[in-house]
Order: sequence, then structure tokens, then C-alpha cells
Amino acid sequence: MSRQSITLELPDELYDRVREIAAAHQLDIESVLVDSIALMFGELDKNALETATLTTLSDEQLWAIVHRHLAYPQDARQRELGEKADDGTLTDDERAETIRLAAQVDRYVLLRSQALLLLKQRGYDVEQRLRLGA
Repeated sequence: MSRQSITLELPDELYDRVREIAAAHQLDIESVLVDSIALMFGELDKNALETATLTTLSDEQLWAIVHRHLAYPQDARQRELGEKADDGTLTDDERAETIRLAAQVDRYVLLRSQALLLLKQRGYDVEQRLRLGA
């Protein structure tokens, strides 16, 4: 996988929090940032996040999982395939793509549920935070 380099300026408070998380988990700051961005925007690889791994994530990273959404192109494609399925015009390749997208959503729902459980165990009132959209 190729990688891109960027320069990012963070507010002092955010940088300090990332540094604290990195130190607590004996990671470098770049790893914490890359992992956090991947949690928000990356594809949820079935092997990347196991239940045991979630326990090592910071509260902020768990909230990132909770508030994550299917990327717009994937969501749009899933809707398009759903319409074709309703019309009965799905090809075999599209049927396989539908199954892959559904499995990705299933993984997300499972991870989100596990993240919410961990946050609740850590003392957060998850019901209240979800009602507030936080």
C-alpha cells in the first residue's frame, strides 16, 4: 500500500491528548493519529479490529467507531445495488458486491455495539450522549 505524507497543525490541547494516549499505550504519536483516522474513514477490515483490540483503544477512538458512517461512495453503491435487486436485474458480480457490502455493515454494527459496551463500562452515559448526538 502506498502512503502519502501530510503536515498537520494541531491545537495544543489535542496534541497533548494524542501524546498522552500514545504514551499510555507505548505507541508513537503518528501511529495513534493514523489508527484514529483509519477508524473514522478507513474500510473496516474484519481482521484489523478484533474484540480484544477494542479494549486497548482510547475513549476518543471508541467514540470515533460509534459515530462512523459508511463512506458515501459505498453507501450510494449499496443503495444502487438495492434498487437493482428490487428490479431483479443484479448480475452475479453485483450480487457478490452486495454480499461484501452487507458484511462490511454487519462488522461495523458489531464493532459499534462493542465500542458502546466498553464506553458504558468506562462510566459514560452512552444513551444520553447518543441522544445528544455527541
